[in-house]
Amino acid sequence: MRILVLPASLFLVILLAACSSGGGEGGDLDVVLDEYSVVTDLDALPEGPIKFDIKNDGAVKHELLIVRSDIPGAELPTKDDGSFDEGAGGVDVEREIDDIEAGDKTSRSYELDPGNYVLLCNIVDGETSHYALGMWTQLTITPEE
Repeated sequence: MRILVLPASLFLVILLAACSSGGGEGGDLDVVLDEYSVVTDLDALPEGPIKFDIKNDGAVKHELLIVRSDIPGAELPTKDDGSFDEGAGGVDVEREIDDIEAGDKTSRSYELDPGNYVLLCNIVDGETSHYALGMWTQLTITPEE
């Protein structure tokens, strides 16, 4: 009986280690929204589960769009009001976190494929969009090594 317990225990340890290592590295990303900027603590992360810790330090409501695109953030397609054109070609809105009120914090976890992303606020106040005022930043997700 003792002879079977050791191999069975070793098998369980290996199995649990394999299960827990799945999903890649990923990591945590702090995102601060303010008038009119998006600031992150990192500009690149390895693929895997990413926890977005988002804080609105501004005085007005913001949102966070996670847009996959090889187009630089300043050159994304826009509408007449200067807002980012979410339906344009060459861009893919992966996620959208709406209505982050002034002073609020929220967290979301997502898996993003390797590639280039733009994090932006696309709210339009009056005749001007937050995106047009410079409220965006770049993020790169690198392949897992």
